[in-house]
Amino acid sequence: MPTKVPARDSSPRAPWSTRWNQLARALGIRPQEKLLLALSGGADSVLLLHWLAAAEPGVPLRAVHVDHGLRGAESAADARFCASLCHSLGVPFALRRAELDPDGPSLEARARRARYRHVFDEARRSGHGTILTGHHADDALETLLFRWVRGSTLAGLRGPRADWQPRRPGSPLRVVRPLLHLRREEVRLLLTDRGLRWREDSSNRDFAFTRNRIRHGFLPLVERIGGAEGLENLRAFGRAVEALEERFATATAHLSWRPAPYAAASRGPTQRELGGVLERGALLELPSPLRRRALWRLLLEGTGLAPTAGTLAEVLEDLRTGRCTRRALRGDWHLLLRSGELHLLPPKHLLGPARPTPNRSTPLLPFPVPGGRRPGGERHVLDPRAELALGVPGIVTLVDGRRISAELLRRAPDAPPPHGGREVELDAAHLGQQLAIRWPEPGDRFHALGAPGAKPLARYLADRGVPREERARIPLVYAGDELLWVCGLEPGERRRVAPSTRQRLRLTLHP
Repeated sequence: MPTKVPARDSSPRAPWSTRWNQLARALGIRPQEKLLLALSGGADSVLLLHWLAAAEPGVPLRAVHVDHGLRGAESAADARFCASLCHSLGVPFALRRAELDPDGPSLEARARRARYRHVFDEARRSGHGTILTGHHADDALETLLFRWVRGSTLAGLRGPRADWQPRRPGSPLRVVRPLLHLRREEVRLLLTDRGLRWREDSSNRDFAFTRNRIRHGFLPLVERIGGAEGLENLRAFGRAVEALEERFATATAHLSWRPAPYAAASRGPTQRELGGVLERGALLELPSPLRRRALWRLLLEGTGLAPTAGTLAEVLEDLRTGRCTRRALRGDWHLLLRSGELHLLPPKHLLGPARPTPNRSTPLLPFPVPGGRRPGGERHVLDPRAELALGVPGIVTLVDGRRISAELLRRAPDAPPPHGGREVELDAAHLGQQLAIRWPEPGDRFHALGAPGAKPLARYLADRGVPREERARIPLVYAGDELLWVCGLEPGERRRVAPSTRQRLRLTLHP
């Protein structure tokens, strides 16, 4: 049955109105920070809900319940309980229904992954940056032992942290676990002392799940052998592992992905920080155990997904043997291992479109193709190349939000021109007032500034370190058939500014 409780506590017992404020100060949560509570209906999240609802002054709170539907009527009753409880406390409530991936690791892992995915989605949808979960001290110990018996590196033996940030691209979320200082029985006593109810998950007694075998089998055995001190010794072991992990972290924390040097040329402003580049030598100079730890952390931070043990072993072997190759990662990410650098490449769906679709109002061209006829019977096709007109002066906005501008200017003959990156100056003689923006196509050639001659554009981009996935994303500025500028990288040689230049063309790629 749904529990009805007053929105404010009026009993002579210690007021709950101060409990959340004390926790918030300790956790660095601002008084009016928007909070999203992951509400399962279990004792821990229910206690947290009551403390939050009783807080004075009130906090901007929203609760979300994720229904996996795994326990049929019991799951539906959990959802109704959470909705009713939030209604009685005046807390806005959201219900999310999750479908588990049919493939993947254990049911426990798939349920957890789906639960966090829906909670994160709700946080982004509702504009909440801080997520609260009800994990307590026994959960932390069980997680430590769970990873131990399943197999883990030292970094993986670190227990749940009170404050962490999920590494999801474009999602600056924060997850906080305020109850890690409380034992399971302490949570239940706090609720029963006030006559408050919660939901018990019947699957928590199912010994088919590893965590339940640890909770109801291993931990009671430890307590029978070593008493309460035995359990505390296990917690001390967990804290020692965490302290050691913190020391290791200081040796690798300086390693991070830097933006790819070609990102400004191939990506819009919202995609520029995806993935990145890392010096290969920075990993190789680490001892092997630290190298493994640093690589695991870097791939997790870069992709938002922890690498599998098999993939991690393959990449470590690639590094050890000096192999240059490409490795597929989870979520359609890829790691490109070059002789001097590692490139983390994002999936196509995160980059979005790079070029406009071909304009179907393009004048018809008299090239014969099967099935294409003009009204008078003459065959035709449409120009398949996407192209944008750029006036001089003028500015064009690309589909990814960047802009390219062109303007004419006069400078002193000895004024050095910028020639690279996002701005270039070229000799404007006989260019006319109309340029075109196109994108790379097979057969394009380019004579780069200072180069002895022209080469295939694909070869030039490869020499500049642009991965093949991103070469077709780089805009090109043309005057007729002459390639003036590979935007964001380099101008052409033919239009080099010389002492005889009277007027310059300035081209700028605006972020």
